[in-house]
Amino acid sequence: MNFPGVFRSSEKGAEWTKKYGSIYKLKLGKDTVIVLGTQQAAKDLLEKRSKIYSSRPRTVMAGENVSRGKKLLAHLIGDKWRVHRRLQGQVINQNITNKYKGFQNLESAQLIKELADRPEDFFDSFHRYNSSVIFAMAYGKRMPRGDEEDVVAVDEITQNFLYSARLGTWIVDSFPFLNYLPTSMAPWKRIGDNFYNWAEKMHTFNRNEALQRKGWNWTKEIARMKEAQNVSPLELAFMVGFLYEAGSDSTTIALEVFILALLKHPEVLKRAQEEIDRVVGPDRLPAFEDRDNLPYVRNCVNEVLRWRSPSVGGVPHMVEEDDEYMGYRIPKGAIVVGNLWSIHQDPEVYPNPTKFMPERWDDEENVHYGFGFGRRACPGRHIAINSLFINCARIIWGFNVEHAKNSDGTVIPVDEWDMTQGFMSRPVRYKASITPRDAKRVEVINQAWKAAEVQLQDMSKILRMEDF
Repeated sequence: MNFPGVFRSSEKGAEWTKKYGSIYKLKLGKDTVIVLGTQQAAKDLLEKRSKIYSSRPRTVMAGENVSRGKKLLAHLIGDKWRVHRRLQGQVINQNITNKYKGFQNLESAQLIKELADRPEDFFDSFHRYNSSVIFAMAYGKRMPRGDEEDVVAVDEITQNFLYSARLGTWIVDSFPFLNYLPTSMAPWKRIGDNFYNWAEKMHTFNRNEALQRKGWNWTKEIARMKEAQNVSPLELAFMVGFLYEAGSDSTTIALEVFILALLKHPEVLKRAQEEIDRVVGPDRLPAFEDRDNLPYVRNCVNEVLRWRSPSVGGVPHMVEEDDEYMGYRIPKGAIVVGNLWSIHQDPEVYPNPTKFMPERWDDEENVHYGFGFGRRACPGRHIAINSLFINCARIIWGFNVEHAKNSDGTVIPVDEWDMTQGFMSRPVRYKASITPRDAKRVEVINQAWKAAEVQLQDMSKILRMEDF
């Protein structure tokens, strides 16, 4: 069974939650899987009882064969997890991420320039932006094209891990004793060895290069910390590599979803443009300083993360002791999944849930779980939110988004439910017409990029040691 793929079906997820209630059980081989299909159930267990629901299930393929215990996502709660989390927190906590805004602003200037010049390549432009932002912070080197060997290599590592982490895909995850078989009789072990060796090679190479570059980067910062002295260089290399893997793909997907939302809900773009024109005007790009005065644009970001969360099936948790909820026994060691698709499509919490409605976030008590739950919530969420805000604001400010047309003038249809299946879910590539709103805005975009291009020539002057 392709577990995340099952949840990708909106009809099936809604059907199971409606039929079995907010909590139900599945069996995957030897594993008991508890599925939480409502916000209340997920909040009660994964948030309020986070202390016992924050561990991860044992994943033989992803956690042992492919990453060999070096990826934070697969770690059980314990001393090792806490050390890794603290080290990563030093470079992605909310206070320090505010210092990255200047660099995100410059990279965003290139993204907006690319949309003006080559709008048909918007999928690639989003990927380039996020790859460059995260790679520069992690290793001190930006990616001006997005197809550099460095990017291709780490993208491959990311896809390998996501493939290996899919619950229900590997028989060895259901029957761990099979991993004792010799490699000749266990083809998954050969796959795991290949995936791991490639990741080790590239993460080690990137770490060594980053330590030699001028300027500040995550690799240097983490390496100099006191707690890092008890962590092997290879583990530190994987730690930074995982930050790149986790950050680049999810934010890219969110921007792809944003364009899809504007395409299918033109009234949202119209209202957002009215707000941004009133606050910013036509003579400059939106800036981070405008954020407090652009509530509808902020709402758009929240709605993207609810409407189509990148990790739609949710990342599995594991309960560390026997528990009880709503009269049901949850045994120690059970896999517990907060099904984000079902949670975010609950009409009792989000009226008219299939519609993209940023105004629902005018209620400040509303929440989404696009970044996960409890102690396991994505630590890089502040970087992601900043990237989404600045780019969504500038797209709204500068462009109209409409359906693309064939040469005969007929509209090219886009299926908003056509999403990939797997651990991360994204829109299947679609076409859209992204055009500048007017010549004045194109001029502003060109001027902003010309100024940014000069600054981006020397990374050591952007991310400087003395600033951190």
